[in-house]
Amino acid sequence: MRTLTRTTTEERRRLPLSTADVVIRATEGDGGDDRFRGYAAKFNSRTAIGNPLRWGFYEEIAPGAFTKTLQEGDSRFLVDHDSYYVVSRVSAGTLSLAEDAVGLPVDSALDPALSYVNDLKANVRNGNITGMSFGFYVLKDQWSTESIDTSEGPAEVEVRRILEVRLIEVSAVTFPAYEDTEAELASVASALVQRGDQAAIERRARWRPELRDLLQLVDADGPAGVAGAAPVRQAAAAEARGALAVHSTDTSDASWDGPANSKDLPGDEAALRMAHAWVDPDGAADAKASYRFIHHFVDMDGNVGAASTVACTTGIGVLNGARGGTTIPEDDRQAVYKHLARHLKDAGIKAPELKAVGSEPGESTRETSTTEPAAAADATEPAETTRTDCDARVLRMRALAARYGLPKASA
Repeated sequence: MRTLTRTTTEERRRLPLSTADVVIRATEGDGGDDRFRGYAAKFNSRTAIGNPLRWGFYEEIAPGAFTKTLQEGDSRFLVDHDSYYVVSRVSAGTLSLAEDAVGLPVDSALDPALSYVNDLKANVRNGNITGMSFGFYVLKDQWSTESIDTSEGPAEVEVRRILEVRLIEVSAVTFPAYEDTEAELASVASALVQRGDQAAIERRARWRPELRDLLQLVDADGPAGVAGAAPVRQAAAAEARGALAVHSTDTSDASWDGPANSKDLPGDEAALRMAHAWVDPDGAADAKASYRFIHHFVDMDGNVGAASTVACTTGIGVLNGARGGTTIPEDDRQAVYKHLARHLKDAGIKAPELKAVGSEPGESTRETSTTEPAAAADATEPAETTRTDCDARVLRMRALAARYGLPKASA
């Protein structure tokens, strides 16, 4: 058993309503204002991530995992992880978060002046809100192997114990668990890359052969997190440039203004990668000019929120030649399409088809914004149809990142 310390991409875990103990209660005394109370996480509560008997693992949160982040952070309480539906905030004095013996209790004020707060109260009382969730970065975790009894006899499973996190937000959520196997597989893949254990990947690849490609992100001389692994992780990060990882997030059909959202976006690599679908392999990782196809809303505090269905549809139009088209390489063009199409799928929208290079640009049947997404079209650059600076291994890395939403490896 070993403990690793690292920085990862944001993960989310959820509790069903029966476990989260969500209630709307009036405060005692004058006024009797309503407050939201519940648990976003519970300690030592084991959750299956994927299929633990084959390609997944069990996960639990250790007491004290939130101690440091609650002292240093400024978390928000959202609805369905959407930063446009901010119910309360720690720094505003409207949200109280503090570990207890059970887990992470949430105690939030509810301002009736906000229409979506009234919707939240009604949805909790009517049983439409089905649980709680929290968004976080794993800073420390610990892996171990245990034997459990099954209908076919004893079996060994692996357990990931999360020791320390950086909390981003807590949310009241509509869906209490993963909605599909692909989302579970992405979570498993992210954890395995961060763990950096070749043997653990090989065991799971027996059941999910596509996971074997993760071995290319692990140091041949030792797992990530030990001496000698940093150069390999740095190389993997560099190879992950180009089309950015496919991921599922909340979506919004609200009016879209690309330049305005780009202006509010901080010059932070993690935020830039979250908001865009492509980054120039030769550009600076923390420079906005290196990124294209912005399609996420960004609030005034610089937080990246829901994906814009308008921006995603417009971006696919650019890939198909609209507004001058794009000059990104063909393999990246296809991966960017998958990225944008996934958001549309999450919104219940059928994405326009990706046209072959040189075909006539198709017309979208969906209304788009009159404001072009920042850096989405790059018609002023000379067209390129071939790529000579990327070998097969780099292409495999990008395809893997696009398929599973893998985190950016870090030193």
